[in-house]
Amino acid sequence: MIVAGTALTAYAYYLFMKPNDIIAPGLGGIVIIIGHFVPISLGFIYLLFNIPLFLLGYRYVGIKFIIYSTIGMLSMSLFLTLFSSVVGFSQPLLGCICGGIFSGIPIAFVLLAGGSTGGTDIACVVINKIWPRWTIGKIMFLLNAVIVLSTGYLYGFLKLLLTIVAIYLAGKSVDIGLTLGKRMKINISETS
Repeated sequence: MIVAGTALTAYAYYLFMKPNDIIAPGLGGIVIIIGHFVPISLGFIYLLFNIPLFLLGYRYVGIKFIIYSTIGMLSMSLFLTLFSSVVGFSQPLLGCICGGIFSGIPIAFVLLAGGSTGGTDIACVVINKIWPRWTIGKIMFLLNAVIVLSTGYLYGFLKLLLTIVAIYLAGKSVDIGLTLGKRMKINISETS
């Protein structure tokens, strides 16, 4: 489920978000901000920032989560490379709506399997462990909104607005996917 979830997320990125210049949320967005000011490899910055997040995940969630998140992060990197030639839809409204929905639901698959895609997804799971009243999707939206609002000046108001819609829909899709997935697990275990 982790590999399928990351494949679908990467495909949705290239199909809907990249062709419409939807601003990169999450750790990728943070790395892009830093990359504008510091002449260091973006890949190195990404790896550097993932280390403390993985340590936090290990402390609050456990080793199984970290192992599955490592699989998620590596498979996400692989699929982002494999799908880089996908030709997407150049329709900004379609891109932000479909990009948000079709990237959020697969992330829910990854989370249901007990992992994450790395980066801020780990922070969202940790925050949810500390404050369980906050849903993972809501936490994702809030963290991503802060990141995107910080980079919005680089892209302009329209791209910023479309990105806010996309990350809101992604957060909602994560919550819906997690809720439905948990209900399905309950129904399956009750009928067994």
